[in-house]
Amino acid sequence: MKVIFDHIHGKQKHQDLVICSPLAIVMEEEENEAIEDGWLASDNPYKGKEIFYQARSTRIDLDKYIPRFKSHKLNGKQLKVKEIEANEMVKLLGLPKIYHDFMKRKKITIDNPFNHYHGRDSFLIFYTDTPDKIIAFTKLKKYHYQEDVGGFGGYTRQLGDDDDDDFNRDNIFWAGYQSVIHCNVDPISQLTLDIELQWAKEHKAAYFYMGSGYEASSMYRSKWIGFEWWTGTKWSKSKKLYQQLCRSDSRVNSLTDVAKIPSLLPRT
Repeated sequence: MKVIFDHIHGKQKHQDLVICSPLAIVMEEEENEAIEDGWLASDNPYKGKEIFYQARSTRIDLDKYIPRFKSHKLNGKQLKVKEIEANEMVKLLGLPKIYHDFMKRKKITIDNPFNHYHGRDSFLIFYTDTPDKIIAFTKLKKYHYQEDVGGFGGYTRQLGDDDDDDFNRDNIFWAGYQSVIHCNVDPISQLTLDIELQWAKEHKAAYFYMGSGYEASSMYRSKWIGFEWWTGTKWSKSKKLYQQLCRSDSRVNSLTDVAKIPSLLPRT
């Protein structure tokens, strides 16, 4: 692994403040260890290579996952999901229009998910009637374990006393799935996330990664059983602290505010 620091900004005259983005070039055989150390694959390449980034990442331990909703329906119709390949053909399905309309409705900007496709990428499409009438999509990335079993990138985790016997760890093939971006034509993000978690568990993944967890708008992710977030040194299960940090993010409006935020690292 080669670590790169993108130094964006700093203050030293009146504040001790450094703002930088930690990035890393990760070898394929390192990726399981990398995601366990808080690294996730970026959707944008660096000099033509896949790059990983560090953030307050969030994930669900699928061993502990329990669906939040008894049913997944929109206007009385069952929501269905299907995985498709990530290539130029997705544009013919109308995904870019769903993306642009979603960005406009939410008044947010994010990198276009159709600019780059990596070998680990795919899309989940959501629909109620037929697959050609898509109402939402999620761009996914999948991660292999370091040991390849039966050509699936599989790995067997040992059952412990606290593990759920209903979850067959012998059948885990993927270290995790990661949601890069989710867009929809109706406000169904929490329903589709519940479907994604169930889908990832059925497809034999250990974790489902939901990307960075900043600001109050990201607090909803902690509602799921099995929620964890990356502190920078460990995966924490403290929903209370995560929610406090998210609320704090939304209150920060200046570099002076940033400089006053206490460190999460223990000093003694």
